Amino acid sequence: MNQILVVEDENWLAMELAWLVQEAGYAVLGPERSVAEAQKALGRVKVDLALLDIRLGGETVFPILEKLEAMGIPFIFITGNPDSLPAEYSGRPLLAKPWTATSLLSLIPQVLDAKGHPNATGPRRQI
Repeated sequence: MNQILVVEDENWLAMELAWLVQEAGYAVLGPERSVAEAQKALGRVKVDLALLDIRLGGETVFPILEKLEAMGIPFIFITGNPDSLPAEYSGRPLLAKPWTATSLLSLIPQVLDAKGHPNATGPRRQI
């Protein structure tokens, strides 16, 4: 079962993301609400994919991207402001808020499949 790290600081959105991912048949790590929490989580458990809100309170998620890339972990940006994405990440998967469950659950297997992860053909159940 693919393990998906959820990094989101808004409580209701973090819980919604975690619930949707879990209901779709993936294992959920988090939600983590800061860069420090996300970095700790990456050291504890094997992660197959990360869902990343760009703004986490007063910080951005960018400090953990180097670690994710070094570990070969793909990620999906989730943001209300797609223009805040630095040019070097402009080709990365992105969901703009407000997103839909369908858009999220169709993008996850695409990103996993692009990295050749096992069981990446899609969620067991879509909501």
